[in-house]
Amino acid sequence: MKRIITVFAAFALGAGVAHADTLGTITANWQGGERTWFVTAKDGESQSSHDDSAKVVDMFTLWGNPEEADLAATKNAISLGFNVMRGPKGKEAHGTEFYYLLSGFSDRWEAGEEETKVKLDLFEKTDTAVHVKGTFRASPTREGETAKIDGVFDVTFPLD
Repeated sequence: MKRIITVFAAFALGAGVAHADTLGTITANWQGGERTWFVTAKDGESQSSHDDSAKVVDMFTLWGNPEEADLAATKNAISLGFNVMRGPKGKEAHGTEFYYLLSGFSDRWEAGEEETKVKLDLFEKTDTAVHVKGTFRASPTREGETAKIDGVFDVTFPLD
């Protein structure tokens, strides 16, 4: 009887928990403390994305969830977007933007290209994946206030 109860309890705890796959992390100093957000996907679904359909530019959106099991958090989530193109010194990030979502896009900190800088440390593309790693600095604003955020990201997207 104990064995049946133990098996049932383990099944009940696991049922309904949708574990996302972790593609990478974003770690940053935000409002006085260091935090880590998780870039996740499940069954091909993700708020994060990589698009190379233009062939000369790779477009990235890194959606950082506050918990590793999250797939599409809208509270305390961050979004870092940038395009990677060949520059005079190799691959460079352009078209940058940053958001810290307090409650979806209706209550957020926001920084555009002028206030967001991304430096690539690694851009590696194979037949099966694209790995991007680097640092970022943003000065987002919200209701007339400006904050500072400095961080690192390390994400690998599988390619179809």
